[in-house]
Amino acid sequence: MTHTPTPGPSDAEPSRVVGARQADAGLDHLMTVLLTARRNMRAELAMQPPDGRRQEAARKQLLESLEAYTAGLAARGLSAPPVLRDELSLHRNLVKP
Repeated sequence: MTHTPTPGPSDAEPSRVVGARQADAGLDHLMTVLLTARRNMRAELAMQPPDGRRQEAARKQLLESLEAYTAGLAARGLSAPPVLRDELSLHRNLVKP
C-alpha cells in the first residue's frame, strides 16, 4: 500500500497569512505584516546554503515589524504580551551593529 502525503498547512497557500483578527484595522494590518516577516525569516533560516545577507535583511524586517506592532499596541493603551516582548528583545540584540 502506497501512502501519498497530503499537503500540510504551509503547502496549501504559501502567500496567505492567517492570524487572529485584531480589534481595529490598523492593528490587523500590523499583525499581518508581522506574521509575514516571521514566515520570511523562517524561510531564510531554512535555506541551504545559508545566505547571511538575506538572513540579515529578513531579521531587520522582522525587527521593524515587531517594533511597529508593539508601538501600535502602546498607542492604543495596550501592553505587549510577554512572549512578544521577549521576541522583540531577542531580535533587538541580534540586529545590534
